[in-house]
Amino acid sequence: MLRSMYAGVSGLNSHQQMMDVTGNNISNVNTIGFKSSRVTFKEMLSQTIQGASAPQANRAGTNPQQVGLGVGVGSIDSDMSSGNLQSTGKTSDVAIQGDGFFVLRDGNNQVYSRAGNLNFDENGRLYSSSTGMLVQGWMADANGDYGDFNAQNIGDVTLKQEINAVATDKVRYGKNLDAGAMNNLEILEQNLELADGAGNTDNLQLSLTPVDGQHNTWDFTLSASETTTNIASTGSNEISGTLITNNNGEVSLFETSGGTDLTTGFDIVLNGGTAINMDSLVDSAGNSITNINEGFLIAENGDTSINANLAFEQTAKRNIAVDVFDSQGGKHTVVLPLEKTANNEWQISDSDEEFSVDGITGTASLGGDHTISFDENGNIEGGETVELSFTPAGPGVEQTVELDFNAVTQFEGSMTANFSNVNGYEDGALESFSFTETGDVVGSYSNGLTQTLAKLGLANFSNPSGLSRQEGVFQTTSNSGDPELGPAAQGGFGSLAPATLEMSNANLSQEFTNMITAQRGFQASSKLITTSDEMLQELVNLKR
Repeated sequence: MLRSMYAGVSGLNSHQQMMDVTGNNISNVNTIGFKSSRVTFKEMLSQTIQGASAPQANRAGTNPQQVGLGVGVGSIDSDMSSGNLQSTGKTSDVAIQGDGFFVLRDGNNQVYSRAGNLNFDENGRLYSSSTGMLVQGWMADANGDYGDFNAQNIGDVTLKQEINAVATDKVRYGKNLDAGAMNNLEILEQNLELADGAGNTDNLQLSLTPVDGQHNTWDFTLSASETTTNIASTGSNEISGTLITNNNGEVSLFETSGGTDLTTGFDIVLNGGTAINMDSLVDSAGNSITNINEGFLIAENGDTSINANLAFEQTAKRNIAVDVFDSQGGKHTVVLPLEKTANNEWQISDSDEEFSVDGITGTASLGGDHTISFDENGNIEGGETVELSFTPAGPGVEQTVELDFNAVTQFEGSMTANFSNVNGYEDGALESFSFTETGDVVGSYSNGLTQTLAKLGLANFSNPSGLSRQEGVFQTTSNSGDPELGPAAQGGFGSLAPATLEMSNANLSQEFTNMITAQRGFQASSKLITTSDEMLQELVNLKR
């Protein structure tokens, strides 16, 4: 009877421990990263009343007679399965999808956690909000490289609060220059009603047609209404030829198809009368000029009200503006004019009024005019790079920037040439940060740059259930194995889910069921004690 009473006591103790574990699971149902536990029982030592006997010739064998002495706790196992993920929208929250633990520093010791509610302190160090312990990882260098992911290199994850200014030393250009781009030459007005002293009159008409495939070249025709008119001593009332200018509108060729140069003027005879002298390229005062925009292509000598007035506009040009930075982070706008100077040839001129760099002392220079040439297939074949030099007013030291045109093409179509990449930047202050699925910590700065700053370290164990719990974190034991450190989403480590948290994996339906069975087991064990007590009472009453 005493044995049964003590067996009941062991049942009370064991089911009380089961209730304690169940209560802990239920109380932590909302603890992020919590891993539930379970209790398993084992039978305690049995007392042998009679041992087993072997079968004999005329008698069967007998089994051992044993009385159990109660129940004990066989194990308390941790369930290391993943909990459900909860989206929080908070950039400093992160959850592990799969195997692994966050690595935290507790003084000189490393501990481990699945809780990803992280934050940064005033020194920019990443820490666990639940414990205040510092999160461990690998810091990136200026190029975003980490080196080896090992225990020797792991350390505190610290945000870089500022990015220092870096001077621009290279600008890359790309996209297309229009191979078919042409400058515009148009006749604004023409008043070519002529009359000689003999009473003869006629009206002349000038027309222009751009020549395909030739830069700044136009075919012209000058024709009279009367067939008796003789233009430029050709014996015809119509002449035609070629007009060529440069990119400023200065005439370099004005001659008939027969080779007669018209730039010095020509005569027109109406119906065999007196010759009328026509000037070429004169201003309103009759003075010689070279630029179409400064006067008239042709005019009657002594009467400039009778003229053909033309206007030249340089439209085969592409101005590209780009911001570059000096060593102190000062921003300077570089305006680069690319003008077509011939078929398959474009030029940037140091002397072009539109070529400029603001915020400098002195003038910017390309070392002279720079020509970019293209082959018949539209690919660049000359002038791929040129160096731009200027002295920023702030630093006061000459800065050189390489302008790279290797990616520029020349095909007929849209004029899209522009800069494609500029290095260098102004200084910037940290504005926000985020995590990636591979564990990178990415900072966003006020200068518009993002920079990879660090990578969170994860730890894996051959037996994660062998870890021991201490104040909301896990510690290694002799049965957990040593931690294997590495980055997320590599080598068996789980990936990260930014802006989410891992919820507790405690299953309430299972826990309430366990609570009922623990209660019934405890109740039955207590009934065993009271029944044994009543039997003892009956035994004592035999003497009465």
